[in-house]
Amino acid sequence: MEQNTESVTSNVKHTEQNTLSDTTSPKEHTTLTPPVPNVVMLGLLFLSTLVIIVAGYIHGDMHFAKVLEHLKK
Repeated sequence: MEQNTESVTSNVKHTEQNTLSDTTSPKEHTTLTPPVPNVVMLGLLFLSTLVIIVAGYIHGDMHFAKVLEHLKK
């Protein structure tokens, strides 16, 4: 096997510098898409989380006042 003692960045050192200015190119104006689907999914996520919590309270026959009382102890 042949070993090179040349640096890995040696190829980069010998490249031409870019002299073109990018400020003369026309700018494309991109518009942002409305985040409605993301907001709807976030709302559904929060709603489903609350439904699961409430279902757990109902299934476990828990009362909010009792839960607070046990948290204070």
